[in-house]
Amino acid sequence: MLTINDTYYSEADFAQYEQRFAEMEQLTDADNIAVCLTENIIWLALCAYAQKKCLSVMPIHPSTPLHTAKKLAVKAGCSVLFYQDLGNIHTLNSTVQDEHQAGLIQMSSGTTGEPKCIKRSWEAIQVEIKNYISCFKQTATTTPVIACPVTHSYGLISGVMVALERGQQPIIVTNINPKFLIKTLQSVASPLLYTSPTMLQGLMRLWPKNTQLPAAMTSGTIMSTPLFDQLKQRITHLYQQYGCSEAGCISISKSMQYANDIGTPLPHISIDSSLNKNQPAEIIAQIDINGTQHCVHTQDLGFLAENNQGDLTLRFIARLDDTIIVAGLNVYPQEIEDIILTHPQIIDAVVFKIEDPFAGQRVCLQYRSEHNIDEAQMRDWCRQQLAAYQVPHHLQQVTTISRLANGKVNRKQIANDFQTQRQQSALQPA
Repeated sequence: MLTINDTYYSEADFAQYEQRFAEMEQLTDADNIAVCLTENIIWLALCAYAQKKCLSVMPIHPSTPLHTAKKLAVKAGCSVLFYQDLGNIHTLNSTVQDEHQAGLIQMSSGTTGEPKCIKRSWEAIQVEIKNYISCFKQTATTTPVIACPVTHSYGLISGVMVALERGQQPIIVTNINPKFLIKTLQSVASPLLYTSPTMLQGLMRLWPKNTQLPAAMTSGTIMSTPLFDQLKQRITHLYQQYGCSEAGCISISKSMQYANDIGTPLPHISIDSSLNKNQPAEIIAQIDINGTQHCVHTQDLGFLAENNQGDLTLRFIARLDDTIIVAGLNVYPQEIEDIILTHPQIIDAVVFKIEDPFAGQRVCLQYRSEHNIDEAQMRDWCRQQLAAYQVPHHLQQVTTISRLANGKVNRKQIANDFQTQRQQSALQPA
């Protein structure tokens, strides 16, 4: 049925877990349960059981401390938390009223604000799986190798659930040693790797120079243009999918021509956005769940444009909250980062905003390099590459750029840390 690292689990193994779950009164008495389990096989078996029995289930990353896991579970309206293993059960007193259909409960990433609790019904997830399979037939004969968390919808739904629905036997890799992942990919005839741009970048540094990775899907964050140019030379089929916690997968790019190409929408979804690349607008998804329409405002900016095959595809520009408005002019962080990363000595960069009493907001830049690049020297280089309003007002060379586990940057948190650092420096005696 599926493999986790080196261990194969059959349908009989899942049936044994189902029998065990059926005998647990905590699962028969509760409607909403939270699980923070160290073993992925137990989580996946419990997820399948919850779907079958119309229970709502909230997966929490296994590294989460107990008090934080309890807090998240209470916020989601869960009455029971399974912590670390099935024998460690915590009864919770949540006052949150949940009148929605049973389904999967997840927290949003919180990269632009407080994480939100979001539930998607099992019905909506089944519709997503059906349409994902119908529009992404190129990989029907591959073996999905899932090197991303299966507690999140990308790895769980697009990776594991789609593969099982297709009759494939997915391989889930939690061993973080890249050599193990390479060995796993080389052990199957036609692998399709599900991962993030950050992990893909690290993997390809170790991938044998004389061979290509057959296929890879990325999601979670848009890769930079320089990274896309590198990867497309070494991966035969490079795909990218786009979505959000409220909608699941919205679109898939099956023939990437640009780093920000997020493809065409799944058949049950229609997109409202701009048709003018110079005036991007919010991406709004209209979702048909068995005849019932749902509208999801993604809070992302983008536009629709024809690719060289004549297909109308979606292009991502920026998170609405991340857009920087300098004296009335919009600055999109990814656009600036793509240019900064063409500097031959820059290996990573992040652009963010701070408030400014004169311009409204200012562009700030943190950059990484193996060389010491003076900030004035870097600013002069930026002036040669960017319009005046796009040139970073504050520049800072750093040794590390803070990223979340999925490779995303939290620009708001980076801006807060940067401001705190400036204030503390100002208080230091001269």
